[in-house]
Amino acid sequence: MAVNQPGTRRFALPDGEMAALVWEKPGATRLVFLHGNGFNARSGVKMLERLADRYEIIAPDLRGHGATTLPADPATHRSWHVYGRDIVGMLDQLDARPFVLGGHSMGGVTALLTAEKLETKPLGLALIDPVILPGGFYALNHTPFWHLAWKRFPLVQGALRRGNFWPDVEAVKARYVSRPPFSYWAEGVLDDYLADGLKPVEGGVTLSCDPAWEAANYASHRHNPVRAAARCGVPVRVLKAEKASTVRDVAGLTRAGAVITPLPGHSHLAPMENPVACADWIAGVVEGFGG
Repeated sequence: MAVNQPGTRRFALPDGEMAALVWEKPGATRLVFLHGNGFNARSGVKMLERLADRYEIIAPDLRGHGATTLPADPATHRSWHVYGRDIVGMLDQLDARPFVLGGHSMGGVTALLTAEKLETKPLGLALIDPVILPGGFYALNHTPFWHLAWKRFPLVQGALRRGNFWPDVEAVKARYVSRPPFSYWAEGVLDDYLADGLKPVEGGVTLSCDPAWEAANYASHRHNPVRAAARCGVPVRVLKAEKASTVRDVAGLTRAGAVITPLPGHSHLAPMENPVACADWIAGVVEGFGG
């Protein structure tokens, strides 16, 4: 399917700049889509480009990811509210028109936290496997026990062990292409991710999202996504993966008013595995919102 390639835009925020991919479509409903932890906006291109003939799409690189230059200090990171504040600041710089907030994983939670803060509300939220953990997990984050426990979590340990230097992009691709989860991704998605997922340094390349920042995201949960879903004041639609889903508190999310649709046969990284199915779901949700 032939579509326009995205342009880029930089948004000035109080402490730096946020980079975003933009598929412009004047007058159309706007879709703002937020990526997951450790990824970047370009990792969603194969999915988002399928929607660019119908909607204007803005896909920012979140703080600490991709081409965004906002400071990201793991030592002071405690919650994902910082992402919500960044997105509010970005939205304040856009023209007024109907819009939908979407997101995958951490980006889905950021969409919830953003919508809760906004005075001008979106038509609704389209979330692909957001991180909705049991309530006790968030409560633990506010106790001294959290400082003793978080480094033991497998996701945190995995991120902190992640290699972060290669001689060139080809060396990264050669290492990743045959390894799960990358080996399950649709054709071209790995190349898209690496295009903004790496940055040049002397003698080679490193990850744009520092593994220490990725680990800090896994360990920083002083936010409440279920409460945000209940308070955001707009319809919430969730696509839940069948395998390794991070939608753990289904009952809480349902009580908050979210409508959950299962996605059989796919994992938490469904947008990379099946961008076509995810794009089709988003389109149906946006049309259901009146977009």
